[in-house]
Amino acid sequence: MRLVLIFLLTSISLHAQVSVKLVDNTEQVIEGVQVVFFNDKNQQHVAVSNELGEARCNFSPPIKVTASHISYQPIQKTLQSSFQELTMSPSYLSLDEVVVTGQYTPQSAKNSVYKVRTINAERLESQGANTLQDVLSNELNIRFGRDNVLGTSGLSIQGVSGQNVKVLIDGVPMVGRSGVANEIDINQINVNTIERIEIVEGPMAVNFGADALAGVINIITKKGNGAKLSANLTLQEETVEDNYSLFDEGIHNASLTVGSNVTEHIYIQAEGRINHFGGWVGDETSFSDRNRQWYPKTQHFGSGLVRYAKDNFSIHYRLDHLNETISNLGSINNLDPNTEPFSSDQEFISHRWMHQLQAEWQVGNWLVNPVISFTDYERVTEGFTTFIESDLETNRREIQTTYYQTVFFRNTASINTLPWGSMQLGVDGSLDTGGGSTLSEGKKEAEDLAFFASSEITLGENLAVRPGIRYGYNSLYATEPTPSVNVKYDFNKNTQMRLGYGRGFRVPSLRELYHEFIDSNHNLIGNPELTPEFSHNINADLTRSFEKLHFKTSLSGFYNHINDRITFFTPQESNAATTYLNLQEFRSTGGTVNTTWANHGWNINTGVAYIGRYQRLNEEETVPNFIFNWEVNTNLSYRIAASNTTLSAFYKFNGPLKDYRLVDPDEDGEFTPALQGIDSFHLLDVTINQRIKKLLDLTLGARNLFNVTAVDNNFSSGGAHSGGGGSTSVGYGTSFFIRLNYQFKTNN
Repeated sequence: MRLVLIFLLTSISLHAQVSVKLVDNTEQVIEGVQVVFFNDKNQQHVAVSNELGEARCNFSPPIKVTASHISYQPIQKTLQSSFQELTMSPSYLSLDEVVVTGQYTPQSAKNSVYKVRTINAERLESQGANTLQDVLSNELNIRFGRDNVLGTSGLSIQGVSGQNVKVLIDGVPMVGRSGVANEIDINQINVNTIERIEIVEGPMAVNFGADALAGVINIITKKGNGAKLSANLTLQEETVEDNYSLFDEGIHNASLTVGSNVTEHIYIQAEGRINHFGGWVGDETSFSDRNRQWYPKTQHFGSGLVRYAKDNFSIHYRLDHLNETISNLGSINNLDPNTEPFSSDQEFISHRWMHQLQAEWQVGNWLVNPVISFTDYERVTEGFTTFIESDLETNRREIQTTYYQTVFFRNTASINTLPWGSMQLGVDGSLDTGGGSTLSEGKKEAEDLAFFASSEITLGENLAVRPGIRYGYNSLYATEPTPSVNVKYDFNKNTQMRLGYGRGFRVPSLRELYHEFIDSNHNLIGNPELTPEFSHNINADLTRSFEKLHFKTSLSGFYNHINDRITFFTPQESNAATTYLNLQEFRSTGGTVNTTWANHGWNINTGVAYIGRYQRLNEEETVPNFIFNWEVNTNLSYRIAASNTTLSAFYKFNGPLKDYRLVDPDEDGEFTPALQGIDSFHLLDVTINQRIKKLLDLTLGARNLFNVTAVDNNFSSGGAHSGGGGSTSVGYGTSFFIRLNYQFKTNN
């Protein structure tokens, strides 16, 4: 019996499990904490805290534990029992931030071969952001353009426009109003569902496909806070310049999120949000109270999540829905005294359903991560007549419609226990379908299938090299392999250097090939004769931290070279359509210096970027090599611990953005290059955030304190629009907002 008892006790001890739960000072769980367990034999096990804030290992107590996270001070504890809750204090400067974008498994940003920028939930909350553009407008190397008519925003990174920027939601490509594999409207993303944003600048084509030349923006969504039952209610009211009324003018934003751990292994969550923008009159000499420069917009967001997790397996299904209506209210026609005044109005209506099914499965030493998604996006333009006095709407009709549907799948298998380091094998593919009245020749399809592989080779303690290659099939064009190599070298624990090269290849999207968008404000025709883009990219980064001074600085540079880059072109002839063409050569280069200092409640981040762009427009080299512009930003905050108050300011200077474009043809019919662009401008936002009894956050803020609405340009054409140059819209002037965020949770 003694032998049996000893055997049973030994078996139990061998299979004992120790777990910790990471929480902050307000008892909110912390996801993404890197936890290292050490047993009495100095063996170690590394884990990352999950959505419940929990991390586990199979060691028997007593054991030592270290925990680190970018937003919190690292801690070290000795555990005497099988479970313990650990509290982490906020810290604004750390290199141990855990990132997932482009990684085989979650790991600290310090150890990543890629330079990953993270914007966390605290930053989103402190800015009182209504849209993703509110957040990213302050980031270096990121610029935005606006279509006033459609109310949409496109972006560029490293001087390269958005069709070469991959926007992901939990690693799944997003389909936007501009079509598949093209620029999307980031303001159609529900900012209230965002847990954090990870930005990787430079080529990520091996991991995410050819349209990830300039970089990747990965939106990581919220997936629970560890409570048995939780609810989060947010209300926000904001002026638009000096315009505000309770239900119409201004911005009105309300959202509610409810989540519950219904069982030990099952979590469910639902979220709904309404965001109403009342529009902005703008230049009152050209626009009226109905016919506004910025059209009224109403967005309804809805999402749901179901997750199952047990042992080494987890799976979740997520559904996101968008319903957006933009109203173009025409001028009043009252010329006939015998007829009630009326107007001819339009609405641009967008619907998007995005389904995701993702799993993570530890099979031996391999981590398998399959993903499948389906996105159904439709945009309809409807026209109708409104009688002003009776407020009667008649003759509603469909004018234009466009739809895009994408089936996407991806599966990766990663292993971290190889003699030389780690490796990842993967396959992904998509079936893109487009159609509607704005797509020439009816329904169109494009298929992609690609295999990719990379390996991170560790050479000694300080050097890591990650070569990779991607090769795929496209149903419309012949493809070519896209190799890459990234190198990271640690001079010491506080100094890291990264170098990266990537080859890019992108085929034209369905929109670029076949789109036709013609109305009173747009005249855009696709070009089925386009050829694929080929590119090279080089990135370099040197980061140094000074722990005793609570200071970190980084110096980075980049160079992009794109042949046959696809871009807009508008001939100067009257009524000529804008179309797409291949530029012979496009290059962008630049450098960034960024510094962060955090101590005694202060967190100051400032940076300077110098970015140059060059476009070879014809056979003769008649333009300067590069045209450069400056960007400067400063984000600072000060936290008063005694009162739980945080004061923040967000500033960015955007220098003049100019390049050479083809303008009027000469007597031989050849188009000549001319320097065109927009002037510089400054943006400044300030906020005050007050935490009240761990449940309620109150945020007061002001946006665009320099009251910028538009900046001068000398464009000879409006690009894809029928209008001319003169000015470019930037904002709607200074606005003020108040935001209330109430959080409730129970563990009973």
